[in-house]
Amino acid sequence: MQYIALAAGAVVGDENVHVQDDRSGRPVPLALFQAVGVRVRSLRLERQLTLDELSARSGVSRRMVALLEAGEANPSLGTLDKLAGALGTDFASLVAARPVAPLVPKSSQEVAPVWEDGLGSTARLLASKPGAGTIELWQWELAPGSRYEAEPDPPGSEEMILVSAGRLVIEVGEDRFSLAAGGYLRLPTDRPYAYANTGRARARFIRVIATP
Repeated sequence: MQYIALAAGAVVGDENVHVQDDRSGRPVPLALFQAVGVRVRSLRLERQLTLDELSARSGVSRRMVALLEAGEANPSLGTLDKLAGALGTDFASLVAARPVAPLVPKSSQEVAPVWEDGLGSTARLLASKPGAGTIELWQWELAPGSRYEAEPDPPGSEEMILVSAGRLVIEVGEDRFSLAAGGYLRLPTDRPYAYANTGRARARFIRVIATP
């Protein structure tokens, strides 16, 4: 059983070159996606898929796939998730820098953020258990006034959230939930959902995502 985590060096590069996550409009370092482009091309060739075939399977345009493989694209995290599924892998495995063995203690601060918003908010993918159903462990921090809007995950997906500091507002469709430190919630993520910090203090929370 293999667990995946992002190494701190995974997104080190030109700090002035970023890409946009279309779910939030916030920048993500380009170096990560240059490395991912290499993995996408390798997996595509390994599976003997043409650019057109991968485009059809994923719903991502042929041009975007070609630009990503060349290290010239600015894809969203949602786009990468679609490509991962079409290539028979998962998001964590596609963007991970290295595997992490079980029973080896790690510090979350050694893991580079996958998402940042320029206000001090971060999202770190700490570990993932790939397989028939993927489980991911995330550590999030939202600065006051920050908001993150997510695209729906595959049918049957859900997550569990535990707030460790501050207050977090969670929106699922028309439902709205406010969690203080110590509060937790299980929610379906196969529909639009969002997180927001409407308070004055930083909100910290853990996400455990389960995808069929």
